[in-house]
Amino acid sequence: MIPIIDLGLVEIPTYFLVISLSISALLIFLSVRVDKFLIDRKLAFNIAIILMVSGFIGGRLLHVFYEEWDYYRNDPRLILFFWNGGFVYFGGLIAGWLAVWAYCIYKKMSFLKWADFFAPILSLSHALGRIGCVLSGCCFGTYCTLPWSIAGRHPTASYLVFGELFIFAIIYQLEKVNLKQEKPARDGTLFFKWVFLSSFLRYCVEFYRDDFRGNFFHIPLLGSLSVSQVICVALMLISLGMFLRDYRNFLKR
Repeated sequence: MIPIIDLGLVEIPTYFLVISLSISALLIFLSVRVDKFLIDRKLAFNIAIILMVSGFIGGRLLHVFYEEWDYYRNDPRLILFFWNGGFVYFGGLIAGWLAVWAYCIYKKMSFLKWADFFAPILSLSHALGRIGCVLSGCCFGTYCTLPWSIAGRHPTASYLVFGELFIFAIIYQLEKVNLKQEKPARDGTLFFKWVFLSSFLRYCVEFYRDDFRGNFFHIPLLGSLSVSQVICVALMLISLGMFLRDYRNFLKR
């Protein structure tokens, strides 16, 4: 863990540094994809900005008001010190995509088509962002004696990094295969495949997390689940519903 890089006159939080570098890399990746798919550059970057800004706000607010309200209410100014970290992934994901959905309605564009386009970028962004968690030491796991443990704990943030990189490779390959098909998959198919795989990964890793998980809920057949796991189950069910719809439409052809 390297939460702070001390340069003498200034200290740089590694979480903020990783996020900043990741955004730069992802914008370059976005630019390459815009040229490859002949997408409207202005619209693509508008959506990227909406995703980043609304995702940033949603992730920060959920952290403040759900995870650490007792800490922030004593000194509300600390809410603005975002460079020290403190974001909730699902808060950013949900807020970001709700904002994009509203923007697509306003512009009378296909939300699912844009969701497919951004699916590989989202997957890669999640993996890169979790590197910040690895360095800062947040999102730590339960105690274990495994050879790859970090400070005697499951490196759950690392599990998410490598798991999401693997998912990124799958999504990227599926996109390439789909482009070669005579009849490409329906809009939204690639996006919901990413949603399902990413949610399944997070659902599994949650069992090894030992940081603050919020309230737990007892779900029949599934047992005691964290809030994040409940969200993961909901997202997986939504994704499966979309797959079933597409399969039924395929049978009708």
